[in-house]
Amino acid sequence: MPLLDVSDILDDPDFNQAITVTRSVKDVDERGETTIKQTEMLTYGVVAPITANELYRLPDAERLSGGCTVYCRFPLFTGQNNYTADRITANGSQYVVISVDDWESFGQGFVAAKCALLDMRDNGTAS
Repeated sequence: MPLLDVSDILDDPDFNQAITVTRSVKDVDERGETTIKQTEMLTYGVVAPITANELYRLPDAERLSGGCTVYCRFPLFTGQNNYTADRITANGSQYVVISVDDWESFGQGFVAAKCALLDMRDNGTAS
């Protein structure tokens, strides 16, 4: 078990940033139609670009191009039951959570979430 508690760094306002988490839940109304209710929540975390090791180059495409890793205390979801995967808005781009790892060993309540860029056209570069 790691002996380093990085809470002071990850909670430092000079290091982290505001991120918006959009959580969607699916339900069926009285007419049998699916409805989606979205809730936006503001939280704080550290958003880091993916490393070269996290980019998968396949013959037909590159996966996770423009993705990020989010370190935060907010319980992020990859989707379960009626909930869809959380969407993260950070640095002017939208990402979808694809995996969440428990980072409790490095500070109470922390998770590390791998996120993929939601719209490949929205990669932060000028056209």
